[in-house]
Amino acid sequence: MKTTTLKITAFLFSLIIIATTFSSCSKDSDTIGIIKVVNSNGQAMSAVTVVLNQQNTTPGTDPIENLKQTKTTDANGKASFTYRYESILDVNVSKISNNDTYSGSGVIRLLRGKTEKITVEAIKQ
Repeated sequence: MKTTTLKITAFLFSLIIIATTFSSCSKDSDTIGIIKVVNSNGQAMSAVTVVLNQQNTTPGTDPIENLKQTKTTDANGKASFTYRYESILDVNVSKISNNDTYSGSGVIRLLRGKTEKITVEAIKQ
């Protein structure tokens, strides 16, 4: 009788330890924004500067730390940005190639723990 009770107690204790170990300390997923830059023909553009930022609309507010990020698109025309919190950001793209200047803009809404993707067209100015 005592051995059965001892086995049941040991099993329950082990179950509680396992449940506590695997259910605690879960890391939040990253909030990621992927910007793809294309030309007027829809072809991906590499080496384009992509800036994500938010304009302060309320005078006197402090800018959020690490909110503005600048990256360059890869060979597939994509730039990936990782944030901790969700936000709505302005997207500005620009590239100077020979004597031509390309630029475009858009807006991306980043949702916590999700990957959001948008495509911005860079138009020759």
